[in-house]
Amino acid sequence: MLLMDRVNLMAPGWSHVLSSDNNVAELEALRQRVGAPARALHFGDGSRPHLDLKLEPRERALRDPTVRVFDDSRGLVRYWRICQNARV
Repeated sequence: MLLMDRVNLMAPGWSHVLSSDNNVAELEALRQRVGAPARALHFGDGSRPHLDLKLEPRERALRDPTVRVFDDSRGLVRYWRICQNARV
């Protein structure tokens, strides 16, 4: 499941997208669908895999029916952690 914050508290105008199970292929598919550049996908750098989106790709992702949107980063991360704990 794809998870996205409507308002990124650390970077106004941007949104993060996470996969509930850290699925890089799922993130890559969304990146391509919304027309974000390859550099929008971050993984393998010690952080959880994610997309950083802004402008039109961000707007497209917010409208994508496969993306669960949270009001802000806190809600996004809180739900992502619940998903991680459920997998253990």
